[in-house]
Amino acid sequence: MIKVCLVYPECYEVAKFGTKRKEFPPFGVMYLASSLEQHGINVQIIKTSQDHFVLDFSEFDLVGFSISSSVAYPLIKQTRINSIFNKNSIIMAGGIHATLYPEQVLKELDLDIVAIGEGEKTICDIVDHLYDQNFSLINGIYYKAEHTIKKNLNQNIPCNLDNVPFPARHLLPKDSIVMERLANTKLPIAHVLFTRGCPYHCNFCANQNHNIRYRSKENIIEELKLLRNNYGIQGFCITDDNFLIDKKKVLPIIDEIAKLGLKWSTLSRVDIIDHELLEKLKKSGCIEIKYGVESGSQHILDLMNKGITVDEIKKAFYLTSMVGIKAKALLMHGYPGENLKTTMETITLLENLKKYISRVGLTYFTYLPGSPIYPKNSFNYNHGVYCDSQVPWGTYEEKQEVLKARKILKKYIKKNFE
Repeated sequence: MIKVCLVYPECYEVAKFGTKRKEFPPFGVMYLASSLEQHGINVQIIKTSQDHFVLDFSEFDLVGFSISSSVAYPLIKQTRINSIFNKNSIIMAGGIHATLYPEQVLKELDLDIVAIGEGEKTICDIVDHLYDQNFSLINGIYYKAEHTIKKNLNQNIPCNLDNVPFPARHLLPKDSIVMERLANTKLPIAHVLFTRGCPYHCNFCANQNHNIRYRSKENIIEELKLLRNNYGIQGFCITDDNFLIDKKKVLPIIDEIAKLGLKWSTLSRVDIIDHELLEKLKKSGCIEIKYGVESGSQHILDLMNKGITVDEIKKAFYLTSMVGIKAKALLMHGYPGENLKTTMETITLLENLKKYISRVGLTYFTYLPGSPIYPKNSFNYNHGVYCDSQVPWGTYEEKQEVLKARKILKKYIKKNFE
C-alpha cells in the first residue's frame, strides 16, 4: 500500500507580548490528509520544528511539505536538507509560498513536484501516478522532467466546499485540536474554517484569491456536531477572516449554530457590522468578535487599502459592546508610512474605545510574498509578524522613529489592556 507523509512547520504565535502559544491546527495538511484517506491512501502527518528538524522519511512513498507561509520556508528547507528519504520516493511541496514561487522552491529544495493553489484533488492525482510517474496529466503542478521544469495547467478549484471532506483531526494529538483559546475562557474549543477566499484587496495581505466560497449550513453543523461528540468541545473559533461578509448565507448558519449550545468567536471587518447581525450573533452563543482594526490613523488605513474608516471602527466597537459581545482589536504596527504621529493616533483611538475593547492583539508589519506591496526584487524570508525589533522599510531615521513609537504603543497597551 502507498504510504504518504505530510509535513507541516510547527509555528507559535506571541500572545500578550511575549507568551508563546500554539497557533491553530495545520488545516492545509489536515484537509489534504482527509482527501487522501477518502482516496484509500495511508497517511501520516508529522511536524517539523526548530528543535526537531532531522526526520526519517525512508518508509514513505510520497513526502509532501506544506509551506504555509514564507516565514516557515527556512525551517522547511532545513528539514529537507537534513532528513532521510527513500531514494525512490517522490518529494513535493505545496502551500502559499510554493504557489507564489514554484520554480524557486522546486530548485532550492530539490523536489520532484510543486503543487500550486488548493491541493486536495492535485495530491490525489499525484498518488494515482506515483508508480508510472506520468505527471504530464496532472493539473496544478510544476515538475521536473528531462532536466527541465515543466508547468501544467492550473487545477480547477472546488466551487462546492461541501465535497471536501472534514480535516483529518484524528491524525494529530488531541492537544493540537482541543485548546483553551476562547476569549480568555477555559472552555475546551476547536478551530474551524467555514469559507475560502477573500473579496478585499488589502495591500499587506498575501491572500490574492478574491473569490469567497462558503460551505453550506448543513455541512458546517455536521462538523460542529462531530467535534462536540468526538472531542467534547464546548465552543469553537472561526479562523477564516470573512465568515460574516455575506449576510444572506451567514444568518441561516447562525440560526442553526444557536441550537447547539456552543460558545464561539469569529473575526470580522468593522464595516459589515450592524445591530441586527450582532443581536443574532449574541443569541447564537458568539461571545467575542476580533476586528481587523490595524491602525487608528486614517492615513495608514488608506495606504493599506483597508477600505474602512476610523468612524466605522468606533461604531463597530460601540455596537458590539452594547449587545454584550466582547470586541478584540487586532492591530498592525509599522506599515510603510508609520511614524510617531500615526502611532499616537492609534493610541488616541484605543483610549477613546477603552471601555468597549476586551483585548488587543498586536502584530508588526512585514512584507509578505504575494502581497501587492511586496518589493519586486526582494526574496527574504527572515521577518515575522511577531518580531518587534524589525522595520523592513525606510531610512535609518524612519526605522528608529517607528521603533520608538512602537515602544510607546506597547507600553500603553500593556498598561491598559492586560
